This record gives sequence, structure tokens and C-alpha cells, in this order.
Amino acid sequence: MAASQTPIYAAPFDAIAADYDKVFTYSNIGQAQRLSVWRELKKAFPTGSRVLELGCGTGVDACFLAEQGLNVIACDSSKEMIRVAERRVRDSAAEKVKLRVLTAENISTLSDQGPFDGAVSNFGAPNCFEDLKQFAVDLSTLLKPKATVLLCLMGPFCMWEVVWYLSHRQLQKAFRRQRRAGVNGRLAPGAAIRMHYPGVLSLARTFAPEFRLVSWKGVGLFVPPSYVESWITRFPKFLQFAFRMDRLLDGCPGIRVLSDHILLKFQREDV
Repeated sequence: MAASQTPIYAAPFDAIAADYDKVFTYSNIGQAQRLSVWRELKKAFPTGSRVLELGCGTGVDACFLAEQGLNVIACDSSKEMIRVAERRVRDSAAEKVKLRVLTAENISTLSDQGPFDGAVSNFGAPNCFEDLKQFAVDLSTLLKPKATVLLCLMGPFCMWEVVWYLSHRQLQKAFRRQRRAGVNGRLAPGAAIRMHYPGVLSLARTFAPEFRLVSWKGVGLFVPPSYVESWITRFPKFLQFAFRMDRLLDGCPGIRVLSDHILLKFQREDV
């Protein structure tokens, strides 16, 4: 391929699969934010549960769930992400994880695999789903009554993001999450995806009546977004402080909405 040619990807996230773990798994910020989500995952599903994961990426959360004694079917639209996840599952001997290349829009094809005890989607995958309402309807048909669903999305207003990009004189990026029509997220040359940043009340309405919002918290309130990693590594004590403050205040009304991500807990209703 000539150097001037733009790569062609089957799915946008194929472009970043090789480096995804470096940024979101092994980085200080990635670990801090993921631990916040894992605390909720451990509480949500008892040992032996069958859980569906959407947008599984490189399989980090799926392997964690398997370590807790859960059986997981983990899906992602990116073949390259699944390729990395397959290596992780093989290396960790996570026999309870089954991987599928599957988009959120096609989860109804898993009807023969259900019903599941719960579902999970972590770190912004739902921000990329084309139709959240249809996703909620399709997901409800795969779950048992009263099943728990944990969705971690990028929130509608991240204070860190506003301050960071304003300080770098990038006004459009500072307030990109407030655009109702969404934004085109450029992952790499030749790879972009449309992203939306719905608020909590909007999500509660979208998922009703199939699901009821039980609770939610912020993820990354004091811990900054991943693109601040190169700066935050210069101040390890501040990151430790931010991590402790997140644990104390991530559920605090009024300020939790300012987090990088929001983690919502839904329960499937009988409809």
C-alpha cells in the first residue's frame, strides 16, 4: 500500500484495536476508571450468572467477569478487537467466555442463546449505538425478568474535558458533548464513527418501559479522561487523590453528572 493511501477498515474500531489496551487498559487512568466499574460488576451478578456483553473490545471485562465465576457471551462489531480478545481469553484460560463478532443492532440473532441473567456494556460503546431505543427493545427479549443491565457511557458534560480543551484553546472540542445531533469521532485516518452523549433522564426515558433505571454514578469525576494520561503521570500523588475522591463522591447528586463516564444500572421490567 502506498504511503499516501488511506487505510480501509471493515469497522471503525479495527483501526485502534492494536493500541487500545495501551490507552484504556494498561494506562493509569484506564486502570483507575475500570476499577470503578468493576466494583459495580462484582456486586451486580452472582456466581454462575450468564451475562451478555456488548462492545466487549479487547475482552478485558469479559475475562474479569469470568474470573468472578460468570459465563459470558462477549460481542463486538470489530473483528480486530475480537482477534485481540481471543488472544486474551486464550492466554488467561477464560473458558467461560465465548466471543462473537456482532453489532448491537443485530443482538436479536442471539435469541437462541438466552435468556441471560444480565447484560453489560462498558466505556462508551452505547454512545456509538445507532438506535438506543431499538437496542433496548431487542435486549429486553434476551433477558430474564428483573435482570440487571449495567451501561457505562461517556457523559453529557465532562468538567475535565471542558477545562482541558479550553486551556488548549480548542473551543469546539471543549463543548462537543453538548451537540444534540452528535459528533463524528475520528479514531484514525479513514476511521470515524458518529457519537451521541445522552443525559441520564433521556436514557431513562429511552429504555422505558422495557427497563427501569435503578441507580447511577459517575466514573472519572476527579480522575481525568484518558487523553490526559501524559500529563497526569507527572503527578502520581494527584492521581491517587483523584481516585480516592471518586470513590467518595461518584454517587453524589449534583456533581456526578460532571464525570467523564456515567454508569447506569437498569432492571428489566415485565412489559
